[in-house]
Amino acid sequence: MGEVKLNQLSKRFGGVAALSDVSLSFRSGEIHAVVGENGAGKSTVMKILGGILQADAGTIEIDGRLVEIPNVLRARELGISIVCQELNLMPDLTVAENIFLGCLPTKCGVVNRREMERRGAELLKSMGVDISVTSLAGELSVACQQMVSIANALAIGGDIVILDEPTAALNTREVETLYGIVRDLKRQGKTVIYVSHRMKEIFDLSDRISVLRDGRYVATVETSASSEDEVVSLMVGRAVTTHRASVSGRGDEVVMSVSGLSCVGFYEDISFELHRGEVLGFAGLMGCGKDELVKSLFGLYRPDSGVVSLDGQVILDVGGGVDKLSCPRSAIELGIGYVTEDRKGSGIFAAMGVLDNVLGGSCRLNKFGLLDDEKEAALLAEYTESLDIKYTSRDQAISSLSGGNQQKCMLARALATQCERVLILMEPTRGIDVGAKSEIYGLLEELSKKGMSILVVSSELSELLSTCHRLCVVFQGRMTGLLDQADFDEELVMSCATGQREFYSGASKG
Repeated sequence: MGEVKLNQLSKRFGGVAALSDVSLSFRSGEIHAVVGENGAGKSTVMKILGGILQADAGTIEIDGRLVEIPNVLRARELGISIVCQELNLMPDLTVAENIFLGCLPTKCGVVNRREMERRGAELLKSMGVDISVTSLAGELSVACQQMVSIANALAIGGDIVILDEPTAALNTREVETLYGIVRDLKRQGKTVIYVSHRMKEIFDLSDRISVLRDGRYVATVETSASSEDEVVSLMVGRAVTTHRASVSGRGDEVVMSVSGLSCVGFYEDISFELHRGEVLGFAGLMGCGKDELVKSLFGLYRPDSGVVSLDGQVILDVGGGVDKLSCPRSAIELGIGYVTEDRKGSGIFAAMGVLDNVLGGSCRLNKFGLLDDEKEAALLAEYTESLDIKYTSRDQAISSLSGGNQQKCMLARALATQCERVLILMEPTRGIDVGAKSEIYGLLEELSKKGMSILVVSSELSELLSTCHRLCVVFQGRMTGLLDQADFDEELVMSCATGQREFYSGASKG
């Protein structure tokens, strides 16, 4: 059970062809990866199969029988469960309620809350996830929300499981946990359709790989007989260079100094320095405190103790009465920029155009208290060219842009707020394709060469190792490693991230 055939699917959104005569087949008991750049049509195919969208033309067969999938309920009846790239949890419902959304356990016609919470806790435990089933989903981190979405797909059951960018918010340890879940589904004979931009995952997990480009089917290859270079070439139709941060990017001048920074329940006694032109990365497992630590430097969390200095001037001294970092506005005024990890939820203004998304937060464009159209046009043109942002008009809704171009718009917005000293990037390439990732990495390299100091938080360890000059590792709120580029090693970083070892370049502790 679980054989799927998609025959000549087509789908248009207005005048744009998202899919053109796409035919794919998926076998029972296989992990079948579907790859392509943003805008290639991957998510559109998955949403049609999951009942979220309906094709304009084409047919779907399941186990040799023609079926129609007009909605999500029908998809579930046919044994199809989907974890979408965009998180769609109910923020005001509990974790348990979200896990069993659509399949709530009942007793005498009433929801059996005790059973729901028991089964939910067991499912999360089997996934290796430590999340309270009574917590509200809206209070969880993006990574935890992703795991709850995966748990929902598993709770629904069925023979066909679609995972669309399931690891976008997960770090290395959580990805390994997901590997086990996916392989177990395969052993059960289920059909697993796996969409990801991460080539390592594709080659670690899949049996076959299908490639889409510009809404059209390109090819299907056996994973064991292919290579990353071949698949990337099929995806983008061009060569993509492997990025590695230049050793010369980091200067000696200290731009930001953090000493003894603590925030009860999140992190404690953190100290480090950020140099001019340096890209400093932060690695650690989900919930280790690295996110809250870095967000504190933008005024999003209030430390309980510690000192932060910027260009030699104290901007935060919790015990000394200095607080120039009380909120994001204060951070912006100090020349600190920020790009959120949740592009959809707290980044873009989906209904607004490119211009408003890029320059809406800029305070440089006032003329006698009014917006200066000429300055707006000139500044947007400057960022469009320097960041290579692609759009048809400045009023085009940002939601219609690819993920990579949306991310570039968010980066432009941060730079437009007079970000002159420190740029904070949370998950800078989450949910964007290999081509766009390469472009973002190149932009970070250029910014660092121009003297920008950059803090990067990423759940993708390979990304940190390829883009950063130094790496700070956090375990359960404590710094367990500070590595120079010469000491970068995945195994070493993971041993620090799991508390097995402490390592500081120049002096290690076993």
